[in-house]
Amino acid sequence: MKILCVHNNLNDIKEHDTVLHLKRYISMPDGEVELEVGKQYVVYGIEFRENCPWFYICTEDYDDYPKPFSASFFDVIDKRFSMYWELSFEHEHGDKPQSKIAFSEWASDPSYYEKLIEGEDLAISTFAKYRTLIDQEQI
Repeated sequence: MKILCVHNNLNDIKEHDTVLHLKRYISMPDGEVELEVGKQYVVYGIEFRENCPWFYICTEDYDDYPKPFSASFFDVIDKRFSMYWELSFEHEHGDKPQSKIAFSEWASDPSYYEKLIEGEDLAISTFAKYRTLIDQEQI
């Protein structure tokens, strides 16, 4: 799946309800997020927050892990899902349903992303493997 950044600032989004929703998750005083308008990104996973998709992408080639960004910042230019993805649905965070689409190690382990951003070696090597595989699908 590939996406194209069309906004990198909350203030550029015209839908008032969307902006209110995003402000629950984004607390940047000037509204700007670390995205480059016009740049294409590969999606490594998708998480749904209140029925709204958030794409996990690497904003830089050297990133060790992907970061979540609201779908409201992008246009989807290639809708094909990775062959490595699977659906995860569980109750977390006070019994609110949580769903994501990601590779199996991530989808099956609620603490995988936490391990990844904390620098756990196995989580990092697993992401690096799937990043390469998913990137190759986009060629």
